[in-house]
Amino acid sequence: MILDVSQFRSLLDAAYVRENDPAALVFDNYLRWKGPPAFLVRPVVQGDVTPPEALVSPNFTILAYETNPLYTTLCTLGASYQIIPFSRASFGDERGVRYEYIMHATPPAAHQAAELLALVAEHPFRHTLEIGPGYILPIGEPVIPGSPMEYLYFTYPYLDDGRLYETQPWGQIERADQLIQIQWVFPIYFSEAQFIRAAGVEAFERRLQERHTQVYDAYDFMRLPVV
Repeated sequence: MILDVSQFRSLLDAAYVRENDPAALVFDNYLRWKGPPAFLVRPVVQGDVTPPEALVSPNFTILAYETNPLYTTLCTLGASYQIIPFSRASFGDERGVRYEYIMHATPPAAHQAAELLALVAEHPFRHTLEIGPGYILPIGEPVIPGSPMEYLYFTYPYLDDGRLYETQPWGQIERADQLIQIQWVFPIYFSEAQFIRAAGVEAFERRLQERHTQVYDAYDFMRLPVV
């Protein structure tokens, strides 16, 4: 789907006024960060559920960017509709935290990756659990048909966000009443999931960074494992 930015923005504005849906804030942030998307993917989510029971925004959309010839960058819009369960306590902040998600995928796998992101967006609310950096989501089958990986890993978007370690990272929207952060999601092997559980997140991410200094392949659903 090709985007008419002004029409889409009007739709999000109306939802913000009507039900305090933060998707308009997220969309504006993506426009500043990455510019207009190349196209949209509208995965089917949550059937006929309407606000306030909806797990994600009724306008939930995946924004697709094609700025790299190797992979498409897919960004959720509307996953931050609800506060992540238990995050008020863990953050020590009455706002809690809301998440949006980024995934890289080869162009042929982009639509399948978008469906994965729709699953990710609903996951913490369907199962009433807290997720965040270092979280491992078992899919129970190949993440896409033919892939040897069956897990998804969550971390900060340090490859996309050049301001991640500054005071105003692109991957964070902070207002008096809302805190929204971006999580980078990519597929991992069973062996990598086991390594994370045994050695910890930092050890795995060191291995990952060593790989990425040689070749970046986290977008490749057929990549070799780092452990």
